[in-house]
Amino acid sequence: MKVTPITADIPAIDHHSHAGYVRPGDEVRGIDGMEAENSRGHIEASIPPEAYTAYIAAGVARDAETLARLEREYRIPELIAESTRFQSTTVHAVSLREGARLLHGSLPWDDLVRVSREKKERDFPGVWKQTLHLANTPLVLTDVPWIDGSIWSPAHYRPIARLDPYTFPFGHPPFHGRGSDTPRFQRIFTTVLETLKKDAGMDEVPATLAEWREFTLDSIARRQDAGFVGLKLATAYVRSYGIQDVDRVEAEEAYRTLQNSDAVDPIAYQRLADYLVYEIAEFAMQRELPIQVHTGIGHSEPGLRLANADPMVLEPFLANPRLNRLKIVLMHGGFPFTDTLTALATSHGNVFVDFSMMAHIHVGMLRRLLEEWLETLPANKVMFGTDTTAPEHHIASSLRARTLLDEVFANGMRSGLWTAHQVDWLAERVLSANTADVYQVALP
Repeated sequence: MKVTPITADIPAIDHHSHAGYVRPGDEVRGIDGMEAENSRGHIEASIPPEAYTAYIAAGVARDAETLARLEREYRIPELIAESTRFQSTTVHAVSLREGARLLHGSLPWDDLVRVSREKKERDFPGVWKQTLHLANTPLVLTDVPWIDGSIWSPAHYRPIARLDPYTFPFGHPPFHGRGSDTPRFQRIFTTVLETLKKDAGMDEVPATLAEWREFTLDSIARRQDAGFVGLKLATAYVRSYGIQDVDRVEAEEAYRTLQNSDAVDPIAYQRLADYLVYEIAEFAMQRELPIQVHTGIGHSEPGLRLANADPMVLEPFLANPRLNRLKIVLMHGGFPFTDTLTALATSHGNVFVDFSMMAHIHVGMLRRLLEEWLETLPANKVMFGTDTTAPEHHIASSLRARTLLDEVFANGMRSGLWTAHQVDWLAERVLSANTADVYQVALP
């Protein structure tokens, strides 16, 4: 029996993307920068830790002189080139090249890098418009702290706000581990929070927890009114997901401890954050704002502790009766905890899963995971997503995800598991309808 593509003509909603970051005046990163960023783990494992810390700090500060000295001293360009060669057989690298050819033509790599950068510098939203058209993804939920609606059309880009910055009003404890991923997220959370405070006319952290809670919930409400359709929890990059239901008296004590200390007390830090996560989650439930949760592996360098991102430690949070109607989406397939995601989504009616990131990182695993999810979970539980920043990765990830879904659906029909009618319905659920229902959005 010849099986025609099942998903090709079904419009998709990308449940998780990072499109929409670029604003007028921003520097545009080339597609070669994606591979260079993926080389950080190789660099970190090849030079002394203090040199790596200085190298990252010089990049953040845009200290060109120090950066050039460190690059010469530790042969960092050679390490990046070496890492890029080693990466060349990965799905990440292959997808980047596939997407570049689909968008920019069958050119040599150096020409693809140049053409991609030139097109993005000239009209970055236009490149994304072309990408969404080719990938048949007319709507994207994008993880950005703010979005310029005059550039990124609200009809096609709906923002998701990270809730994490609100939970760390007094900063973060020093990080003494390997890598720069955790310090990077500490810096992001702090920077975003400073902007949110400034937007609210707040110069300093208020004297009481009650005032901070009021600022937090008011800020979230304003962002929802401005078009944000959900929240995201990415706290695993800086601490564990072992979120406890802390009472207000204990949280107030933690707030005072952190307020009156020059150093961030780790116990008070965690207790205050736990309290605020629950308050935000309960507020989100009342406002019908779903919460995305990063699970599993992070970027290609040390920093995020995998144990912190284990979705099983979320079980007490998911099982709390206070939050039984809060829509929660466990993201990225949860590698290496994929079976846990299946079990948690099976056990909790308000818990959903997405496979963003997997189509350009873990293709073989995604094929097996889609079989497990689509055979095991109710039809409303699984969501398509890309977790991409580069349009080249978006189109490649979208096409690869559709190919894998077609394979799983075709096998299911051959084995008698599903009828053709069920497959058509299930394909639409996964690609768009589940996300549309949970986030109360519609395809344009």
